[in-house]
Amino acid sequence: MSGIDKIFDYLVPDEMVSRASIGARVRINLNGRRVAGWITDLAQHGSRGSHIALDRLAPLVAISGAGVEPHLVPLTQWVANEFFGSWRATLSSASAPRMREKTVHARHGTTVNVPTDEVASAAAKLLQQGGGLLVVPPVSSALNAVSALAGTGPVLVVCPTVRMAIMGAASLRRRGFTTALVPDDWENARAGVDVVIGARSAVFAPCADVSCIVVIDEHDESLHEERSPAWDAVSVAQQRAAMQNIPLILTSPVPSMKSLVTYADRTLIVPVHQPWPKVSVVDLDEVPVANSLLSTQLLQAVAVQGATTVCVLNTKGKARLIICKACRTVQSCPKCSSLLTQENGDTLLCTRCHVEHGTVCVSCGRSSFVVPRGGVSQLRTQLEASSPNPIVEVTSDSDDSWTKGSVFIGTEAVLFRISSADTVVFADIDRDLGAPRLTAQSEVLALLARAARIVGVNGTVVVQTRQPHHPLMKALASSNVNEALKTVSQAELSQRQLLRMPPFSRIVRVSVGADANINEVGLPDDVEIARDGNAYLLRSLSRESLSHAVHHLRGLFGTAVRVHADPDRY
Repeated sequence: MSGIDKIFDYLVPDEMVSRASIGARVRINLNGRRVAGWITDLAQHGSRGSHIALDRLAPLVAISGAGVEPHLVPLTQWVANEFFGSWRATLSSASAPRMREKTVHARHGTTVNVPTDEVASAAAKLLQQGGGLLVVPPVSSALNAVSALAGTGPVLVVCPTVRMAIMGAASLRRRGFTTALVPDDWENARAGVDVVIGARSAVFAPCADVSCIVVIDEHDESLHEERSPAWDAVSVAQQRAAMQNIPLILTSPVPSMKSLVTYADRTLIVPVHQPWPKVSVVDLDEVPVANSLLSTQLLQAVAVQGATTVCVLNTKGKARLIICKACRTVQSCPKCSSLLTQENGDTLLCTRCHVEHGTVCVSCGRSSFVVPRGGVSQLRTQLEASSPNPIVEVTSDSDDSWTKGSVFIGTEAVLFRISSADTVVFADIDRDLGAPRLTAQSEVLALLARAARIVGVNGTVVVQTRQPHHPLMKALASSNVNEALKTVSQAELSQRQLLRMPPFSRIVRVSVGADANINEVGLPDDVEIARDGNAYLLRSLSRESLSHAVHHLRGLFGTAVRVHADPDRY
């Protein structure tokens, strides 16, 4: 198989037979050039209906070394087909980081510390049921589930980030388990350890005698590959578990809509006394200074000397806040709840529904509005006069040498840079909650779960909003956050089913170049088309129809077509 993503037949010379195996990387001569490829199948000449004469088969030039695990080659082909991408690219993602193999012996822990808390007990129960979805509160550790499962056999663990995988491996080693952090410890993973752990691509890693696959934080967008084919680790883990006939356990504090549907009859919520830290919902309309973000709770948080506070304020995107001067209502679409923007002068427009709502307030009918323009830098300036702690604005250029007792301000990226804090404040959650996407609520939930994990059981999450009666805000302010969030998720599922949106249908994002217009192309009748910036969204209840549409577009536009299957945000 070469860089042009095709399958070719080659002859394995006698001297290479002992080293030739499915998945191995090789060198071949192709049209006068020496190129790299993989062995995707081995067979005796003529045994599978090949009509190529033996003397016409070119020999392999060399076997370079280790590539994809032999039993995972069919999985890579499934990924390429399922996500409309290149098999070669998938084989590359699934290959060993080093072609030269080292001889390593299996290592297993002899004295391990297996926890017996609620998370571990729930994981053991779910394992007996054949796997499923484990709702682990953000203040609890999913590693306790991994420890309980590793006590019964080797476990493959997939994490959203490399940092989480590194910290998880270190924690498991302290408990007495042997670990292989992939891709660095690829040979150890193949030889045999208690836990093989890594980020997204670990779903293709070897794991000798694997007994279970665990995906931590299955809702996290980092588990989705952005390059083509745009596969997601949860779907690949599900397919691998099915192929190897082993259980799969997904963990998350805020499960994705897809997993809630897939595992509707195999979902366990870990019963803990306090699943979430204290969550304080602040009504910004009650702040004395109009359109100010400086609530009492925010000022108190940054004023505590020696306390670490994280302040999140997202100002990017089209979700600009437009507020009525008279009733102070945030202008949002009555149909889909997305924030309205002002286009063509003063006309209020929903960029999601593409519906105009006139020039007056959707609540009181007045025609005077205000648009808050304060961003991260302005908020930092305002807080510097109110806090004895140092104020740090976190940007992409900031290093990771943080000092405890500081106030960190930034966009949502700051939540991925700070590991612990006493308080996390979302200065204006409406900018995120009202984004013109159906997935906006799920995105906000993911941020809240990360914030809750940062502050821990003794910390506080402050959420500032002008929509305190929004179902999600009411759920966060309830006495039983887990049950309230479950109700909110069920309501969102009902809405998606009514609108025929994922997980009740499938979507692909397709770009075909600046001059192409796929609305003029004949696609299957059950494939709906919507414009999405410079790309198009194709939706259908049938995966086969989407596949036919994608192949038709590739036949018309060739390599100009770029396909992203199952986008995270839409």
